[in-house]
Amino acid sequence: MSRRQWIGLAGVLFGAVMLAGIFTSGTTPDSTGSGAVERYQEYWSDSGHQDRASMAAIILTYACPLLVALAAGLRSLLRRVDDGPLPSLVLAAGAASAALFGTGSALINSPGVAAAESGYQVDGNAALHLESIGYYVLSTAVMLGAAMAVAVALSNRRAHVLPSWTVVLAGLVGLAAVGSIFTAWLGFILLPVWAVVVGVCLLVVREPVAKDVRQLVDAH
Repeated sequence: MSRRQWIGLAGVLFGAVMLAGIFTSGTTPDSTGSGAVERYQEYWSDSGHQDRASMAAIILTYACPLLVALAAGLRSLLRRVDDGPLPSLVLAAGAASAALFGTGSALINSPGVAAAESGYQVDGNAALHLESIGYYVLSTAVMLGAAMAVAVALSNRRAHVLPSWTVVLAGLVGLAAVGSIFTAWLGFILLPVWAVVVGVCLLVVREPVAKDVRQLVDAH
């Protein structure tokens, strides 16, 4: 496999692993209104939910280095032609997004993980606080992931690493990120879908030869 294909594989694996982690996590109870503390305590006292949280935390941990690998690889490909700041932004935003995804996942799943592994007696109030903090951390991760996707699309206008139509999907990820604090779930779905699409394109689309790259540089 070429380096381009290895980068594509990282994108496909990141998207698949992240989606698997999201769907494994399940849905916590309604956190608003009276009785929220009791609902959370009951939810996290269930061994099935604890096991799901442990599995989701493990899966999402593996997604983080895959996202860094994708961001670093895309920066390398884009830098061949684009010597501006966008390729560096791709790597910086991708790495920061990965770090925050790992942190947010740990916060949200920690009540279930602690209860499953050490017999921790779940406190509903603490679980609510951890989820609230984790949600904002994950929302920021989505925003940074979207910044990476948009930077890739903008740089790709010059570098032509990906098909031009992928800018549409990157734009959707960017729009979802604008309101991610209110609808983070949409960004959680679109970002890994974008990564899978980008990965597949890198795997199947022909890599420009050195002559083509020089022509692109001369044209810009």
